Amino acid sequence: MVLMPPWPPARGSDPVVLFVDDEPEILFALRRCFRHEPVVVFTAGGATEALDRLEKTAVDLVVADECMPGMGGTDFLRVARERSPRTTRAILTGHPSPAIVRSGLEAGADALLYKPWDDQSLRETVRRMLQKKAAGGRRDVAGERPGRDSYDLGGEG
Repeated sequence: MVLMPPWPPARGSDPVVLFVDDEPEILFALRRCFRHEPVVVFTAGGATEALDRLEKTAVDLVVADECMPGMGGTDFLRVARERSPRTTRAILTGHPSPAIVRSGLEAGADALLYKPWDDQSLRETVRRMLQKKAAGGRRDVAGERPGRDSYDLGGEG
């Protein structure tokens, strides 16, 4: 049994989550999904905007769409890992495949999240990822089942 810290984490401020997607409707839906959660949500319409946000803000979790023009999600996460190594990372995709899982692992992603998602399951998965980060332990969730809309990659930062 894994003991989890209380939710929300007992620290000075709420955890920060950055969602990166080139579709404004997806970003709107993600903001709506987390509007009552004890998190600060930032959104970015692409990798360049997201990297700028990472330079200005301490981000606890970044969730990036895989299929974006220019720099895709796994390429973005590789750069994000170099610039912000303590940030937990996840890929969001509507087209999960073994190639995306492999790319996600290589990019240091901790989870693969699926589109379309179930709001409750997505919130639970994000909550669990943030709790593990707050606990300071390894970011993988070995021995736990990810939400039905996610796949744990067990990435190491």
